[in-house]
Amino acid sequence: MTAGVHTAVSAAARAHPRRAAVVTNDGELTYAELDELSDRLCAHLVRTGTAPRSVVGLHFARGAEQVVALLAVLKAGCAYLPLDPRYPAGRLRHMAADSGAARVLTGPGLKPPQDWPVECPVTEVALPLPPAGEAAVRGVRPDDLAYVLYTSGTTGRPKAVEVTHANVLSLLRGLEATVLGGVGPARVAWNASACFDASVQQWVRLCRGDTLVLLDEDVRADPTALVDDLVRHGVTDMDVVPSHLALLTGPLAAAGLPLRLLVGGEPVPPALWAELRRLGRVQRLRAWNMYGPTECTVDATTALVNAETPHLGVPLPDVRCHVLDAALRPVPAGETGELFIAGPGVARGYRGLPGRTAAAFLPDPFAGDGSRMYRTGDLVRYDAQRRLEFVRRRDRQVKVRGHRVELGEVEAALTSLPGVAGAAVVLRDDLPAGPGLAAYAVPAAGVARAVEGPALRERLRAVLPGHAVPAVVVLLDALPVGPHGKVDHGALPRPEFTAAALEAPECLLERDVALIWTQVLGERRIGAADNFFDLGGDSLAVGRVLNRCRERFGVRLRARALFENPTLRGFAAAVRHETERLSPLPNNEGIPPRD
Repeated sequence: MTAGVHTAVSAAARAHPRRAAVVTNDGELTYAELDELSDRLCAHLVRTGTAPRSVVGLHFARGAEQVVALLAVLKAGCAYLPLDPRYPAGRLRHMAADSGAARVLTGPGLKPPQDWPVECPVTEVALPLPPAGEAAVRGVRPDDLAYVLYTSGTTGRPKAVEVTHANVLSLLRGLEATVLGGVGPARVAWNASACFDASVQQWVRLCRGDTLVLLDEDVRADPTALVDDLVRHGVTDMDVVPSHLALLTGPLAAAGLPLRLLVGGEPVPPALWAELRRLGRVQRLRAWNMYGPTECTVDATTALVNAETPHLGVPLPDVRCHVLDAALRPVPAGETGELFIAGPGVARGYRGLPGRTAAAFLPDPFAGDGSRMYRTGDLVRYDAQRRLEFVRRRDRQVKVRGHRVELGEVEAALTSLPGVAGAAVVLRDDLPAGPGLAAYAVPAAGVARAVEGPALRERLRAVLPGHAVPAVVVLLDALPVGPHGKVDHGALPRPEFTAAALEAPECLLERDVALIWTQVLGERRIGAADNFFDLGGDSLAVGRVLNRCRERFGVRLRARALFENPTLRGFAAAVRHETERLSPLPNNEGIPPRD
């Protein structure tokens, strides 16, 4: 048996037992404690019959228990399956059943959805764990699975990518040879959801003795609070998607924090690229553009952000990038072709989908050793310096806040709803809160009056993760079609977000909050009963609202204040409550007028 990922973490624990391994707002675990607690949970898994090479679901909110459970599953010779509690119940049930999960570990106080598969028992994990007898760590082979991670699928169902221990260790070697550059112990922010493959790039740093700092979910939505946490915890490394990073550049510049940014998940806009380049010149901030699909274990190429225009850079060590035409022939430099990626990071394939695997994972004709290459669907070209430049997608896959979304999956979910006869979904850059999904639905005959866009959007929340829910659902009598009878996506109208309520804001505080909403979402008249998210708001827009509330009212609200009080009047009441808690106000008008 060859050492797996967990063996490297245990070696780090022996070398640095007292070093902080996991830091949260509630405290920290040293490497010795993390190793011991994961040994105990591993022993429990083995003793209670969890077979090697099983899939074990991890149903956790962000916390130390999640890291302990992840490491314990690997030590038990199993693969972990991330199950984000914020995902819709139906999607979680599908992932557990489709993956064949043998059991699920869940965090304190969390319960899986109703109608959970009976063959998939659930165990709650709460720290501290009781002693569990002799350690039962199992050895693994390089091609044993480390994790199974679901991505968006064109058929309307997510598909599972199978990633091995060898794949993960290859990623770590590539990072150490390039981005990390032989640096000493780092403090790494765990910023991504465990269901997003960038999280692997973060927790794998435990293999080299780095400290993992878990960022609170509410803090992640508040740019100023997030940067404050980075300073407070002495974070040196953070992985972040460009759409999130765009909200952080101001606070990062003000903080002057020495920071290594690993930017990935979606293309970096030219304006953000230029700002990162500027910050790299004037302060101790270095940004690396990281590119790679889930099927190639997170990252395949990297580029230091120091050139004038955005690019994907060059392959990580041992990664081979082929730019090919439709006949799988290399294209000349400067010409556009499809990117195929080969090397030890190429995943095993799609779980239970041999046909899809065969179509996407092809024999590498340039290797001559029987290895495979992955067809990315990304059209790219080499520039004069042999750096890869992203051109566009070959298909209808898009990126939303770093998450991969197949538009066909959203369309399938929409047409599955009662009363919907047809649907189209596009990514638009002219929505109030910035780039996002817009859906267009054609009501079935005779039900037009019974179907409303906001109601359809709410029903989609029950079947799709938050990043795949459209910002708006527009009702049309018919979808526009082109000369060949296919939907003409370019002819779909720009959505109009109109205030649903006529009731005007009553007091000065409500009017001030309405002004903030208009600044974030675009000029419009907003009623007291209007819903922020029905007006086009999303999680990134929430961060901008919280920032402006801090500047205007001097209060620090958590993101849940807006998620739980999405109407203008409800959110204004939350602002009033927090303001009066800090400093009772002399009158019922709320915040004094602006100067």
